[in-house]
Amino acid sequence: MLLVASSFVYLSSCSNEDNFNYPMETVYGTWEGSAVYSKGEWIDITHWWYEDLQFSITFYSDGKYYGRGAFGTGNGIYKTEGNTITTYVDGEIYLIYDIINLTNDEAELTMYDRSGDSMRIKVVKKK
Repeated sequence: MLLVASSFVYLSSCSNEDNFNYPMETVYGTWEGSAVYSKGEWIDITHWWYEDLQFSITFYSDGKYYGRGAFGTGNGIYKTEGNTITTYVDGEIYLIYDIINLTNDEAELTMYDRSGDSMRIKVVKKK
């Protein structure tokens, strides 16, 4: 019985980071949008004429984040689990990112908003 109780205490004290499929260090930093997937092709949004589609998001090691650009500007917190990063603003889910690919320098994600609409995006880590 004691073994079961101590296992429960251990599991309930684990953070979401323990259940994340990637090293947290790969997430930390500022990520800038580089492309969006639309109508069967990738569109490079780094050119000035796609200014209205440009965005960035910064993930801090303390669980806070800051987003800017096409999907809103503001800050909140984030949680990680499995292949997913979920962002919250004022305690409400804001955007959810399902990771398709993640390296130290770039990522491909499916981003979901509160209504369930999704968009595939590519981001690169700002140096």
